[in-house]
Amino acid sequence: MPFTTVTVDVDVVLSDFDTEDLERELRSRGQQSEELPDGYDPVEGKGTVGLAEACFEARRRGDDARALELVDRLIYAALGRII
Repeated sequence: MPFTTVTVDVDVVLSDFDTEDLERELRSRGQQSEELPDGYDPVEGKGTVGLAEACFEARRRGDDARALELVDRLIYAALGRII
């Protein structure tokens, strides 16, 4: 099967997403379980739930850069994929 790489620029505001949106997106990307896998991020010292909570708090403070960093770590901890 041939593959094509497409690059798309989008304007995204992190405050448009909440933790449930992130969990739903992770599940839609191949997770069979209704819960996030219990991954672990050694840099933050937190599991997937701890990372999701930290992301929520960063967004609540309006620290979008930190929230995006945590989202990347959450995706890695839950799926093992690097963004």
